[in-house]
Amino acid sequence: MVLQVRVTLCLGGSILALEKLDVGCIKEVAQTVHTLKSQKHDVLVVTGGGGPAREYIKAAQALGVSSTQLDKIGIDITRLHARMVILAIGDIAEPDPPTMVEVAVRIALKNKVPVMGGTSPGQTTDAVAAMLATASRSELLVFFSDVGGVYTADPKLDVAAKKIETMTSRELVERFASTKPEPGIKTIIDPIAAKLIERSKIKTLVMGAHEIKRLPEILRGANHSGTTIIPVSE
Repeated sequence: MVLQVRVTLCLGGSILALEKLDVGCIKEVAQTVHTLKSQKHDVLVVTGGGGPAREYIKAAQALGVSSTQLDKIGIDITRLHARMVILAIGDIAEPDPPTMVEVAVRIALKNKVPVMGGTSPGQTTDAVAAMLATASRSELLVFFSDVGGVYTADPKLDVAAKKIETMTSRELVERFASTKPEPGIKTIIDPIAAKLIERSKIKTLVMGAHEIKRLPEILRGANHSGTTIIPVSE
């Protein structure tokens, strides 16, 4: 018997649009969301900005705009990605990306799938996903990224980096405490999101895009290749 859970998904910009929009990934997300909903799970989704967001932010920096305006540009791109995911999911998704976490929760309670991007300057979509998982009382928060887990170092820079299979939320906070939030930040989980995960005691998974289609069976207890973050209270 499959337990019904509420799960918040954070689709990193690195998998949605590393350089340009990955339509195949979006289709896979949509299929997985449909499978999860058919199994009576509640699903909430947050989308990142990826390469396109960083390109626009870089261009805006050359124009000398403020950090707040840079954040707003990034938010616009994340919401555009959210709209593309909504179009792929179809009727079971709310037709417009909510701009506030509280609105997204109300949508989920009506048995629709909310798909949202960023909310306000100074907050990454990692933090938005953690806030959404907290506000919706999700049993599980899942981050999908291009590196597929939390490592001892940046695996793109250090060939000796090792993937951490299991860690506590306290260890997560300590690992990302020194990361500086800034427009277009590229990190697995930002420090604000890590602190929210610890405070809310939400079980969290960090996995690669190849695990998207396996999420239904992972919810049933199947193994995965990413990192499991266990609340300290456990």
